[in-house]
Amino acid sequence: MHPRSCNLSCLGPEGFHRIRYWEWGPENALQTVICVHGLTRNGRDFDDLAKALAERGWRVVCPDIVGRGESDWLSFHTGYDFNTYISDMSQLIARLGGGSLYWVGTSMGGIIGQMVAAASHAPIKRMVLNDIGPFLDVAGLARIKGYVGTDPSFPSFELAERAINVVTDKFGPMDQAQRKRFVEVSIRKRSNGAFTMNYDPQIAWAFKENEPQSVDMWHIWPLIKCPVLVLRGADSDLLSASTSQRMQAEGPKAKELVIDGVGHAPALMSNEEISRIIEFLEAEDNQ
Repeated sequence: MHPRSCNLSCLGPEGFHRIRYWEWGPENALQTVICVHGLTRNGRDFDDLAKALAERGWRVVCPDIVGRGESDWLSFHTGYDFNTYISDMSQLIARLGGGSLYWVGTSMGGIIGQMVAAASHAPIKRMVLNDIGPFLDVAGLARIKGYVGTDPSFPSFELAERAINVVTDKFGPMDQAQRKRFVEVSIRKRSNGAFTMNYDPQIAWAFKENEPQSVDMWHIWPLIKCPVLVLRGADSDLLSASTSQRMQAEGPKAKELVIDGVGHAPALMSNEEISRIIEFLEAEDNQ
């Protein structure tokens, strides 16, 4: 099973830009889930989860957020902000049609999901937040600032693979084949044959221009009315155990799944992660 490659033209502050998204499963499915990736990642991160859901009759839509993967790059770096991302995802939701939707968001994709789900009359029926919540610890943001947007150039795939594995050593769990594919979708080839990261380095402008500080969005947490499952890497430096505990006690009172031996962020590729996500998404509203 392979995804369908689709394009969506979105209107932003500098005009229209093209979003690429990957669609799995039947187009006329009764249930649609949008899977949104992290800051430097892209929609192909969800291949294993999307395939498993599609085999159960779900339509799964995995966008490359603008500036990542096969989506367009913006001319003005300040366009890379959550206003643009939320606008683009709203236009994607409109493209997908009416009715209830489900959301799986890793890191940045979970921030977007929280903002969408907190809006009045949000169409999100259930939401999975992967190693992210309404409070982001400064330690994780400082680590991300240390590598994001550096625009490296590697003369060979092997050197690119080695560098990516160092930066993402806390991602997981993954077997050898999954790790290889994870690297392959992380890079692109330059015109000179060298390899670099598969995103516009300008997506990191806010990190470069500001010192890291904790991000507090607790004010939107009570506005989220749909059931929430939060996955937390046991060694995460972005989503603390105390934040997750508060998420379970307040607002939508999230359920938690802790992934041992993993930091930021769980890869959503293991049988345990996939089965628990499917179980949660397919649960009845009264459970």
